[in-house]
Amino acid sequence: MKKGIYRRLAVTGIKKNKQLYFPYLLSGTVMVMVFYILAFLAASDMVHNLRGGEAMTSLLICGEVMIGVFSVPFLFYTSSSLMRKRKKEFGLYNILGMNKGNILASLIWETLITYGTAVFGGLFFGVLFSKIAELGLVNIMEEEINYRIYIEWKAVLTALVLYAGIYFFIFLNIARQIYHNNPIELLHSEAAGERPPKSRWILAAAGLALTAGAYVWAVRIDNPREALMQLMVIAGVVIIGTYLLFIAGSVFLCGWLKKRKHYYYRTAHFVTVSSLSYRMKRNGASLASICILATVILVALVGTAGFYAGADDIIEHHYPYDLGITIETGRIEQEGAGRTYQAEIEAVLKDANAKVSKAVAVHEVGIDAPVEDGVLDLGIDIYQNAPKEGNVDEWNKYLENYVCVRILSLEDYNRLCGTSEELKDGEAFLAGGKRSAEVKSIQNWDGTEYTVKKTVKQMPELSAFELYGSYSDMMMDYMVLVVPDLDRMWGSFDAAAWSIKNQVLCFWEYGAVLAEEHDRQLAIGDICEEQLQKMLGEEGTPGYTYYTKAAKWARMKSLAGGVLFLALAISMVFVFVATLIMYYKQISEGYEDQRQFSIMRKIGMTRKEIRRSINSQMLTVFCLPLVMAGIHLAFALPGIYQVMKASVLDNRPLLIRTAAVSFLVFAAAYALVYLITTKTYFKIVNREVRE
Repeated sequence: MKKGIYRRLAVTGIKKNKQLYFPYLLSGTVMVMVFYILAFLAASDMVHNLRGGEAMTSLLICGEVMIGVFSVPFLFYTSSSLMRKRKKEFGLYNILGMNKGNILASLIWETLITYGTAVFGGLFFGVLFSKIAELGLVNIMEEEINYRIYIEWKAVLTALVLYAGIYFFIFLNIARQIYHNNPIELLHSEAAGERPPKSRWILAAAGLALTAGAYVWAVRIDNPREALMQLMVIAGVVIIGTYLLFIAGSVFLCGWLKKRKHYYYRTAHFVTVSSLSYRMKRNGASLASICILATVILVALVGTAGFYAGADDIIEHHYPYDLGITIETGRIEQEGAGRTYQAEIEAVLKDANAKVSKAVAVHEVGIDAPVEDGVLDLGIDIYQNAPKEGNVDEWNKYLENYVCVRILSLEDYNRLCGTSEELKDGEAFLAGGKRSAEVKSIQNWDGTEYTVKKTVKQMPELSAFELYGSYSDMMMDYMVLVVPDLDRMWGSFDAAAWSIKNQVLCFWEYGAVLAEEHDRQLAIGDICEEQLQKMLGEEGTPGYTYYTKAAKWARMKSLAGGVLFLALAISMVFVFVATLIMYYKQISEGYEDQRQFSIMRKIGMTRKEIRRSINSQMLTVFCLPLVMAGIHLAFALPGIYQVMKASVLDNRPLLIRTAAVSFLVFAAAYALVYLITTKTYFKIVNREVRE
């Protein structure tokens, strides 16, 4: 054939099908752009040097891999939607004299043009917006920024190779379809209807059982440590169940509507139900895909936005003071060590001209202990019947009855809480903790017993329990035990001699509220830490834990902001994907329905009735994924709540508010896409009607 004919055929084919090709090129461009931006941020020194930058870099690498993997099925889907319309054209070429080799030669040029446009366009916009994304990420984390613009060449090379492979396999898939179909089949591919799937009762029952089972499992999640892994498994079950429900459910829906004569035999609904019946399996698959994407977007937004909004609550709850120091003492009031530490720290604060508005110092004991038959046993040997190390499941089961206990003197509790509680010798009371109401007595480490006088809700303002070592599993229930005299109860306790039996920690805690700004608090904290290292840094001296709220807040905001940024970036991609699925669905079905609506127009159906029929069809179809996604989200909330608890955020009302706002915002965006795609569908159908 004439030189250059294949290239011209490819260009002509793209131009003539621009309404289908433009979204296809746009989808490839967006995927490459987002992939490059995430790869750029993962390699960014500015991001890596942020507080929490290592974790952020790991998250960005995960996002980069996720987009790369997700590009494969998505680009295959958009190309198959495009090729469904083009098959008729290829069949015509074949009948007019072009053999399949000639058609494939033309397709090679189309693939090269598509690849070049998508990849180089994506890299261009990726480079253009990568710095904006970097500045946006750093701004969310509230860190200092720089404006140096550069290209991450490793990301460019990775994108070129990755998407070359994807487009190559897309071409092979199209070539396979053309090779295995004869010209007549290609010519009439659009007109082929669909038969109802076999064993639809079995499919529907399986889908319903899987989805209902996943819902029950999600609602019953109560272990924060295992919540994320369980949610991932549940997500897989829900995806399978959703596809089965939509595919089989579309058949049942059509059959049920046809039996409702008062509904079916109306102008608007007759065409709607007939159209649904014509493509029931394809409708089910595409609507299930939209539903799953919507659910993923909603779950990601609820989890990350809730975590970001609750970051301040986490810091306030776990770090009540601007400066916090804990020092292991081995024993309670070990030769007045606490007074010595306090004098040293206050001297450092005075030398630094720190404005201290409030300061507290307290001795405490921390221990893990089981609650059995109403007895809190502080003298239990935790290792006596313990499973082997490394067996996480067995340890979780073994520690089911254990709680984290923090023991304070009555004097310190009243001072911290501003109360005037009273206790007699041999009495104690418990504060907080879900299991505290079960405890009737306390068995002390030395065999003495205490009777629980009462339980109260007011917890003292102390630093987070999980700060103090491996004995304090934050997933356990946490309670404060208040005794008349801590020194009398634990004064003779020798942690070193008893460490083989349990993980017990006697420590002294100091907390100060500083009337200083963020940077001053960081500077004062550094000075205090330097003095602590001098005071406690020698070998054999007690360990210590130190924090400033300013530093913890910055790290938490960095982590929460980074996670939110990544979720927003991926959610935007998924929104774009869902939009394109809806668009291609409307375009392809619009071309398929032209003939039917043309016939209906000739026998007297008005344009108003056509619009009413289209609106009925679109509302019936597109409301289902949104409603189902909302139901999926509602049942996922208990699991999301447990994941947030594992991230030390226990705020159910905040999660519910975030879920409601996220769903309303997504529903508004979904409605907008629905209106745009429906308008496009109507234009295609109406164009044929006027002919």
